[in-house]
Amino acid sequence: MSDFRDHFAVRPSFVTPLEPVAPGGELKHGTVGESVTTFKADTFGRMLSIDRRDLVNDDLSLFQTTAQALGRAAMRTLSDLVYEVLLANGNGFFSTANKNLLEGADSALGFDSLAAAIALMRGQRDAEGNDLDLKPATLLAPPELETTARALLNSEFIQRAVDVPTGNSLRQAVNLEVEPRLANAAKFGAAASDKHWYLFAAPAANPMIVAFLDGRQTPTVEFFGLEQTVERLAVSWRVFHDIAAALCDPRAAVRSKGQA
Repeated sequence: MSDFRDHFAVRPSFVTPLEPVAPGGELKHGTVGESVTTFKADTFGRMLSIDRRDLVNDDLSLFQTTAQALGRAAMRTLSDLVYEVLLANGNGFFSTANKNLLEGADSALGFDSLAAAIALMRGQRDAEGNDLDLKPATLLAPPELETTARALLNSEFIQRAVDVPTGNSLRQAVNLEVEPRLANAAKFGAAASDKHWYLFAAPAANPMIVAFLDGRQTPTVEFFGLEQTVERLAVSWRVFHDIAAALCDPRAAVRSKGQA
């Protein structure tokens, strides 16, 4: 983003399939549809000051590690923003109408529910009924479901009924990412759950947008020494980051609400 005004991500869709070219080489005109996602950057920042006496008595080398600590805090803020937007589910992004939501007792993470989520994503079509050829890429789960997820994706065999093959057809079907914010109800409220899990297509399919002012993906950390603060004998740091996040294409993501 180049400024703090509203920005628009336009997702064009070539809704007319290709057709055989008639003798003479004349091509027929197609039509293009579009979907628009709106997002806007905000500035997130913090300042820290240390008194000169504390600086002189700094046995723990706080002075040397403060800049790195502020930078890590800024990157955590970016992650917090991304998952706040994801969990908020703005405009019913995850819904049965969008064919990207699993609910009920059968939506708990397991062999059948993961297979159902993969089938939902692979079956997504545009408004004209054309298959989008989306490929599931990442299973996102809270730490409480990590063991189950790894067993599903890494085991060579899954114990099934006697009339069903025991080979694991989901082995390495997608990558696994584990995110504790998904279950952090203290920070994100009732939207967080240790039962919910998500399936995403590759980033190129635009399930979500994360944007940075002028493309700067790292936070800015600035230091102000004793000589720069006349009225105080202290040194200060400030850190800020200009970022935005928004849900984009619901066809490239699936959410499972797990068991209540």
